[in-house]
Amino acid sequence: MLQTKAQALSAPEAIEDWDPLGQEEPDPGLLLAALRRQIRNILKSYTGSYDLFAELLQNALDAVERRAREEHGGYTPTIWIKIDLQESAVSVTDNGYGMPLAQFQRFLKPNISFKDGVTTRGSKGVGATYLAYGHNYLEVATKFEGKVYSGVLREGREWVEDTTETVGRPRMTIISPTHPPFLNVDRGTSMTLKLTGQHVRNNLRYSGATTAEQWAAILRVATPLGGIYLCTQTPPRITVCLEVIDLQRQATHETVSQPTYVYPHTVLGTSADLREYLKDQAVREKRRQDLSKKPPKYTQLNGIWGEWTGEEILIDKSPIKPQLDSDEQKLVRELDITLYTFLGYSTDLWDAYNDTKLRLRKGLRLLEGGLQLATRNMPQGRPLTIPITRNIYFQNIAHVIVHMDNAEPDLGRKGFQPEHVKIAEKLAVSAVTIFAKYYDLLRAKTGAPDLQQQMKLEEWVEQQKSHELKFPLVITGRGLFLPTEELAIRSTPLVEQDVVALFNQMLSSGIIRGIQLLASSQYKQYDGLYRIKLKPPFSNYTRNAENPLGVEAIISEPLTSAVKVLEYKYNVDGLIEEFQTGEKSPNDVSLVVAWEMGSKWQGLFDVLSYLDEGNAHHRQFHGATHSFSHSASHTHAFEAIILKDLVEYLSDPIATSKYQHEIYSEDLGL
Repeated sequence: MLQTKAQALSAPEAIEDWDPLGQEEPDPGLLLAALRRQIRNILKSYTGSYDLFAELLQNALDAVERRAREEHGGYTPTIWIKIDLQESAVSVTDNGYGMPLAQFQRFLKPNISFKDGVTTRGSKGVGATYLAYGHNYLEVATKFEGKVYSGVLREGREWVEDTTETVGRPRMTIISPTHPPFLNVDRGTSMTLKLTGQHVRNNLRYSGATTAEQWAAILRVATPLGGIYLCTQTPPRITVCLEVIDLQRQATHETVSQPTYVYPHTVLGTSADLREYLKDQAVREKRRQDLSKKPPKYTQLNGIWGEWTGEEILIDKSPIKPQLDSDEQKLVRELDITLYTFLGYSTDLWDAYNDTKLRLRKGLRLLEGGLQLATRNMPQGRPLTIPITRNIYFQNIAHVIVHMDNAEPDLGRKGFQPEHVKIAEKLAVSAVTIFAKYYDLLRAKTGAPDLQQQMKLEEWVEQQKSHELKFPLVITGRGLFLPTEELAIRSTPLVEQDVVALFNQMLSSGIIRGIQLLASSQYKQYDGLYRIKLKPPFSNYTRNAENPLGVEAIISEPLTSAVKVLEYKYNVDGLIEEFQTGEKSPNDVSLVVAWEMGSKWQGLFDVLSYLDEGNAHHRQFHGATHSFSHSASHTHAFEAIILKDLVEYLSDPIATSKYQHEIYSEDLGL
């Protein structure tokens, strides 16, 4: 049979089999151009403001964890970080495994990785390439088996972006290590990056962070330093020493002993674990108690939170009940998903944490509502929008983390496979929908203490305000109220005047803060007038370990309350008797200062103790110890400062808190 010319030309030549990936391009110029294109594509996948920190810290964490697995005892995994804002430089040193010479000379090449991808956070072989060729100065030093290898690569980014062939191919040249901690480690690696050159996008000054405290928070949210370990996972013990040099060359330091994510419920004020609340409700239901009467510790919260494994969600051991088909259920198990959810009372929480607590650039939210994807115990990228179609307000006040232990993000930690994102979104929507049902546990949207109610007794109030303007008394100066670490009063009060003296000493000493006294009267119907006035620094009024009498509410601007009525009593029983005779009215009194609580309030009022740690977040102003509400209507009556209880709390907070809980939670039937 005769072949046509076309058929003859279609016959393959007899050549040997070949490997497309193993072929070498004979033209060095083409090889170099292809390599540069490859690197340029890698760099395009890095778009985050903190990607350089993520890669530096990922390598350091992997190195110290590898050494910790291989050594037993006597080893303290440590990472040192230096951020120099004036020099636009970042240094990260670890005392981890270190690199042998062969690895040191090759680890910057694209797609070359010495990690297994199982016990390590990465294995794609692009992170080191990004550090070297995404910047114009990378210094690397390593100690391994008693030997030190060190070098610097300059103009890497300029070479990648060069289209005129005027920038020579950069070479690693020997340089002495410059980060001081590296000199003292027995083994490990140090890297220093300088953000110089027109093609380098990152700007260390953009966030407005200038202190180690601020940068520690940033790194714990946006980099692997924010380790995500949910449910039964235990974070590794790694010491991280952070140093920040500001533009005036002033240094601040921060030590993180266990690098973990900044979970919203740990920094945004009093929050309750939804799992504990549901357990409490179940117990109360078995006891046939009134479920509508919630324990105080589960009311007026800044947020509610909880965490569950994917398996708990699938087998109906969580309140979250997504509608998943069999393939989706299989994917949840394959990815080994864990889920964390936080629901705050308002988006004001995010702004207050950024603007008041961290003092970062206005409008830059470090923590925010959304879906945070994570894998290998690391947050990946910025939060995604939670695709809620109804009540979309909740998507902005909820922060959901879906950790997929067996997922692998794309290059540059930009994203995950579409099916992985879809299952994470479905879980997030289901979680927020359930949490929204418990929104009534949260405080009112304003979040501020109730300090603006108008008072009666208008004439007296106006007279005293006018007197204050005409005849002010302001005494300030150095050494005024210099702390002596003790009060002048040497014995417990015996009469009402002793209570007045002790209270005034507590105000002047700073034990109680923010209360201004306008008047004291022996001939008026009531004892005095006061106002609450809050001024910077607002940290003076917020509650923490050193300031246990503070408030949980976020204070971000000066606040002056209306003028209100103050009553002094040795024992609250005296005021209750005056209420019963009609001499005085609970509608007029806002604050009672007494030595003892007494017992005649029972039956007329319910008492909530702020000295019970579970209720401290309800405190309306600094130093308040108790709140009274009418037993019949459950409406608020007045606040109290019971000095005897306050003194006992300052002396022994644990025992006093327990006692206060036993006394007043029993009274409330809780």
